[in-house]
Amino acid sequence: METQQIFEPEAQSVMGFAGRAQNDLQFPLSLAEKYTPRRIEDFIGVQRPKALFSSLLKTPRPASLLLVGPPGSGKTTMAMAFAEQLGGSLKHLAAQRCDVSTLETLRDQLAYSPVGGWWIVLIDECDGMTEKAQLQLLSWLDGTSALKPKFGGGFERGANPPVLYIFTCNGIGEKQTVPPFSLLPRFQSRCMTVEFEAATNADLAGFLEQVWTLEGGEPATAEYFSYMAKGVGVRDALMRLDSDLLAGPRPIPAMCATCSNPLASSDVEKCSACAPAPRSKPIPRHHTSDETAKARSAAANKAWATRRAGKAA
Repeated sequence: METQQIFEPEAQSVMGFAGRAQNDLQFPLSLAEKYTPRRIEDFIGVQRPKALFSSLLKTPRPASLLLVGPPGSGKTTMAMAFAEQLGGSLKHLAAQRCDVSTLETLRDQLAYSPVGGWWIVLIDECDGMTEKAQLQLLSWLDGTSALKPKFGGGFERGANPPVLYIFTCNGIGEKQTVPPFSLLPRFQSRCMTVEFEAATNADLAGFLEQVWTLEGGEPATAEYFSYMAKGVGVRDALMRLDSDLLAGPRPIPAMCATCSNPLASSDVEKCSACAPAPRSKPIPRHHTSDETAKARSAAANKAWATRRAGKAA
């Protein structure tokens, strides 16, 4: 009896187990993973960050960048796409692991010549780094990183190491593009701050409509895609769209006529934030008529006269 050979004869490593070497088995991906941009020009919005990274691709140079923006705006994805297009060697660290010991090990690795001519050090959620880690990075990000030991003692200025540092963090403020307070001012002063503003509702809605059509979604209105793109980043919008591809388009609630926010009830036209505050009713004053005042005065005078007559008797 013949048996069908399912797996490839060569042994697979742990790193390649879930890769293409597994007989081209295709695993379904979420929309956020499937439509992750691989090139800088494919990102939605973020015009200034795209221009900056495109310039660095043409003329790379040692730099330290601080990418600040709301969650899901493409900060980490942009850094990884840049590293892939540049062809350099990527070192990806989480901020929670950036202690003194880890940074010293990283510094020893950066002393070797990188594949592709450049090291790209990506540290995510850098606002979670400790103050000691930030202080240790200070001399890496300024001119002292070019100091080399000199024969006979001392140091001399040499060429800057071929390293590009990219830090990402979620910002604060109205647009969430202001670095958080946990980052030391001295650390920020050694980085070029790159603001990642969220994509506009029109751009994101158009992108979601394209994805919906490519994935075979049932016909939907433009208002639906505008609602799906409202107030979220690209990643979160794709996750919402992914669930609707499985369960069907969600019903669109009634929207405010002024700010387009969902309304609590379809009976009103404006939300509580846009509707004018109800005018407070004046506190009623106790008015007395002239007849009532005269009657009270007469009664008081009569009582006073009675008491006076009693004392005289």
